[in-house]
Amino acid sequence: MSSVTEVPDINNPDLPDVVETARRSGVWDLLRRALTRFRYADGFSYARAVAFQLVLTLIPGAMFVVGLAAWMGDGRLQSILRAMAESLAPGPAGQIVLRVFEQGTDAVSTGNVAAVVGGALAMLTSGVTAMAQLQRGSSRIYGIQEDRPTLQRYGLATLLTLSAGVLFTVAFVVIALGSGITGSFGEGNPQSAWVTLRWPLGIALLPAAFALLYKVAPNRKQPSPLALGLGSVIAIIAWFVVSALLSFYLNASTAFGETYGPLAGVIGLMFWAQLSAIATFYGLAVNAQIEAEHAGVEEVRTSAQRSDEDSMETADPQYPFDPEALRKRLEFPR
Repeated sequence: MSSVTEVPDINNPDLPDVVETARRSGVWDLLRRALTRFRYADGFSYARAVAFQLVLTLIPGAMFVVGLAAWMGDGRLQSILRAMAESLAPGPAGQIVLRVFEQGTDAVSTGNVAAVVGGALAMLTSGVTAMAQLQRGSSRIYGIQEDRPTLQRYGLATLLTLSAGVLFTVAFVVIALGSGITGSFGEGNPQSAWVTLRWPLGIALLPAAFALLYKVAPNRKQPSPLALGLGSVIAIIAWFVVSALLSFYLNASTAFGETYGPLAGVIGLMFWAQLSAIATFYGLAVNAQIEAEHAGVEEVRTSAQRSDEDSMETADPQYPFDPEALRKRLEFPR
């Protein structure tokens, strides 16, 4: 249950308004209040829900893509996918990822296309559920308790999965796993072009994905994508840090895999999904707090939440809490 003040929907700020509000409020104070908004809106719980569905999207999705490449008979594409799988989790940590690769290829070679189709359906279902949870968490961060009608919410979640979800996936592949693709091109112009375009392509995809997500997800009228830019930039920076740490972790996981074995790759994927979801919601909380303070509402928590906490802090001194007396009352008779 969200206990944050609702962001007034009276005058959507533009980019100059956002800059002026951030300057007047102080960037660090604004970021601190945004973190408070994220916490009291139960952002960590929604981030865990999105991360769980994200992991359920990526694993069957990988099997579907591998099976599709095997069905097309494209040897170059299969080579690229295998190189990516090996770079995702080298050493013992990569056994699960490589097993997914082998299962997807075997399913097509034995004519078990239903397994590949099932992977596609599982990927789509989990992706849509993740986007539906993201809509709900986004609304709570803005202090909105009412969700969209069910059909509208899941219809919009499907569109977000096929648009923003695809952009996020491609950006992750290009930035976090792109080094594994380089060797599959061989020597020459294709490899040089990929090395040159990899980072600009990934950096260009992320702002578009976050702008679309922040514009559409909350159940309210949102400002322009430029006015949502500060939260997007913060989320992108956090996403880069998370992905870079994940890449370093997975490349060093040969020794780590001796402890966790084949589960190390899945643990790394879950860790990345959790932190990525937190970064996404926190960027949205920054945008929400900017808009609230632009409308003159600096207080983050609702008055009911503050009164509950005050009543706990100012309990009646005539009835002090005695833990020892409580323990004796709860003891069973001998």
